[in-house]
Amino acid sequence: MKQNHLKITGALILCALFLTLFAGCTGTSMDNESSVKNEVPNDAALPDITKVELYHFHGNQQCYSCVLLGVLAEKVIKKNYLDELASGKLVFGHINAEDPSNRDLAQKYEVVSSSLIIGVYTKDSFTKQDLVGLWYRLGNEEEYSDYLTGILDPILKGGQS
Repeated sequence: MKQNHLKITGALILCALFLTLFAGCTGTSMDNESSVKNEVPNDAALPDITKVELYHFHGNQQCYSCVLLGVLAEKVIKKNYLDELASGKLVFGHINAEDPSNRDLAQKYEVVSSSLIIGVYTKDSFTKQDLVGLWYRLGNEEEYSDYLTGILDPILKGGQS
């Protein structure tokens, strides 16, 4: 009986640890009827781009992977896009989607959990895309950087890196 008690206690501890580690990975779903497109514009729209926003959305509590998603994005931005940041063509930020002062922005981007989302403005439209592929590259900083610059370079530099 003592062994069963230890097994149950161990299982409960593992469950509690799992829930603690991943508690920051979810957020509240924001209901938002939006006509905003969910993909980055194609090459035909690139000349009309006026501004690009790249936001690392997170909640009050973040797991290691959620933090890393934003840290690596910031490294890539600071290494490759300082001119675009300085000119205002690129905006980057870490945004707490649970902070009431960020509610409008979180609703605009339809944030439901920790994410890195790009928003692209042209003269006539706004499009956005959750860069889900970056989650699969968190373990390899070079691969993460190549993936993100592969998305940003065509948009910000016309393919010139």
